[in-house]
Amino acid sequence: MANKFVKVLGIVFLILGVIGFVFPMEGLFHLTPIHNVIHLVSGIMALVMSTSEAKSILYARIFGVVYLLVAIIGLFTHEFAGIMFMVATNILHFAIAFSSLYVGFRPHASAAAGHTASR
Repeated sequence: MANKFVKVLGIVFLILGVIGFVFPMEGLFHLTPIHNVIHLVSGIMALVMSTSEAKSILYARIFGVVYLLVAIIGLFTHEFAGIMFMVATNILHFAIAFSSLYVGFRPHASAAAGHTASR
């Protein structure tokens, strides 16, 4: 499941990165050029890491932590390192962080298969 999630996340980030250069969406999300580059790099990394379940889990964990930190930073500032933080951006960053953390840290089928219930 993690590799599907990370692959979809990668595709979405690549699309967002390209669209952000064409339509900067300055009202709702305010996508700056550096923000678009970050989306493109995140998308490429996600697609590379989606080749196996273990890599996808690692990516989801790291990505989730990083996005959670980005979302928290967005609560305290409107601009950081060329990224503009709007309310919608913060909500989206938290949603991405929590979903990535869920996928990265939930019990996985391979781990569950190794455990048996004893009575």
